[in-house]
Amino acid sequence: MSRLLRLRHGRTPLSLGYERKAGHVLLETDGRRIEADVSRDGSWFDVRSGGKSFRCAVAPGRRGVWISCEGRSYLLEHDRPEAAARAERSSDELRAPMTGRVVHVAAPAGSIVREGDLLMTIEAMKMEFRLVAPEDGRVAEVRCGDGERVELGDLLVVLEPAGETPGAPSAGPAGRA
Repeated sequence: MSRLLRLRHGRTPLSLGYERKAGHVLLETDGRRIEADVSRDGSWFDVRSGGKSFRCAVAPGRRGVWISCEGRSYLLEHDRPEAAARAERSSDELRAPMTGRVVHVAAPAGSIVREGDLLMTIEAMKMEFRLVAPEDGRVAEVRCGDGERVELGDLLVVLEPAGETPGAPSAGPAGRA
């Protein structure tokens, strides 16, 4: 492998061997080898692997890189032990994975959410994207409303990790993705 990335998803460490050659990507993790053809279409990445095709958006955030794919969002952070202690108690910034229109804000500021709960739905080119909570926490701030236009990378939601602010109201069962 030409490059080794040490990442984390939540508290789970990921060691990822990575090699890219002219639109072809080879990944190795946990003894598994994954090959894919990847092409860029504006802010989207089209990925073809194992007979399946899907689109993903990637946006940098304060704590790492957000990857939005097939209705799920993932925060991948560089696995740096010195940064992990600071990140444990810091806020997450969820950014727009694409340019579009906010269809519905499901979790208003103050809501307690669990990993996978629906935060908002965005629509672009007749496709809907469901932005979900990457971890348990409290919605500290929502920076957009129903019907508003957002641009790729715009800050939409600030999520405080669980345990920082007890007693705030829950988003309830309707917030579950």
